[in-house]
Amino acid sequence: MLLLDNLIYKDFASWKLENHDTITTFQEKGSVIYDRLEPIYSVLNYIYDLLVEEKEIDDDLDIIFQAGFSYLHSQFEIIKIYFETLFQSHCDDFVNYSEMVLYLLYINDIRTDMENNDINSDILELNDLETCIENMINERREDFDYIKDQMNQTLKIVFGMIDYEYVSIVDIFVEIAENLGIFIYEEDELVLGTDI
Repeated sequence: MLLLDNLIYKDFASWKLENHDTITTFQEKGSVIYDRLEPIYSVLNYIYDLLVEEKEIDDDLDIIFQAGFSYLHSQFEIIKIYFETLFQSHCDDFVNYSEMVLYLLYINDIRTDMENNDINSDILELNDLETCIENMINERREDFDYIKDQMNQTLKIVFGMIDYEYVSIVDIFVEIAENLGIFIYEEDELVLGTDI
């Protein structure tokens, strides 16, 4: 059986078709949402293309693909809720608030990582920040600088509580992409986890 016959690769092909227009729109508008997902999306496309060309992939690439697609799929579902529901698929409006959506995704990633490391992620400051960002988006307020300051302060508190260095899955996929010869951020570097 070819790996391409594996259900996850077929699911990825269907997912790409289903979301092609939205992804292309985000890319063309220069959305930070696309920038965040690009390393994962690029690595998945690279591995998928290897399979389409009937090249054999090792177990490591198969595991990378499975983890990456699971993450991309779940993140994109959250993004689509905001994009389609709150912004009625108006990309220009969404792009204005996409950095705030990005913050929510990052908070979700931090919570997941903490829970995976048996650390309680129910932190008052993190909860308050998340609520503040959600309210800002819902009310279309433009308190962007205030939120950036709050995000930096909250991250300092959260990272001070954990006894390891948090590395996001996006950062991991940037490194994987570079190891595969896929260079994504040649000019601009997107870094989350330090001062924004």
